[in-house]
Amino acid sequence: MIRRHLPHLVLATALLGLVSCSTRDLVYPGSNMQLPDTACGFTENAIALQAEDGTRLQGWFFNRGPNSPLVAMYGGNAMNVGNFANIAAADTTRSYLLINYRGYGNSAGEPTQQALVADARYCIGQARAAMGNPSAPLYLVGFSLGSGVATQVAATEYPAGLVLVCPFDNMTSVACNVVPFFPRLLPMDSWDSASIAPKITCPVTMLCARYDKTIPTASTNRLIRAFATPPTVIGFDADHNNIFTTAGFLQTLMQAMPVTEQCESGF
Repeated sequence: MIRRHLPHLVLATALLGLVSCSTRDLVYPGSNMQLPDTACGFTENAIALQAEDGTRLQGWFFNRGPNSPLVAMYGGNAMNVGNFANIAAADTTRSYLLINYRGYGNSAGEPTQQALVADARYCIGQARAAMGNPSAPLYLVGFSLGSGVATQVAATEYPAGLVLVCPFDNMTSVACNVVPFFPRLLPMDSWDSASIAPKITCPVTMLCARYDKTIPTASTNRLIRAFATPPTVIGFDADHNNIFTTAGFLQTLMQAMPVTEQCESGF
């Protein structure tokens, strides 16, 4: 009886494996697309942490002391978060936590929504402890995929502010923009920010690229409408990949993360 059904079991297992690989690659493209950590520089700020399950996570921590707010930044797909290190180095008024997702940069493991959110929360606690201030004001900044991470974390960490750059409502709507209809038939990490948005109580700022071909405008608009309190939405004449280098963007980002005592920064 088992032998009769064995070919079907093998085929089903193979199809499930193909589906799993397809959705994983769709949500989290391969690490060969990313810069290595060494290419990002700032080795004096490099850190390694062990996640709660023992997975080794690596990134950068710019510790400006207990009186500074903490900014945790989350990058996009196929991106080493060390690309934000120049921002962290130039702004000496805030502490910055930049940890690569599992499977990104030099971080071990494989990315999943559950693991990435748990890692983000754990690393924030570790950074605050290292600053000597467990209740240091927190700002969450998420770009593209990172907007999903930041939104999920904001629902439980109660940050002073949430900044979403090129955000989306959920991953399925973004994936369908690349492969129409197909992703709706497959199991995948949802990164459903729209369902979390009503729980967010802090000020929310959205920085959007007017010529974004990666995140559909309709997806961003659905997220905007999902917040109980309308977010501040600012558009830039940029596309998905150059918004951070667009004139005025960094100044606007800093304004969305006010510090208690105004100090000179690099912007």
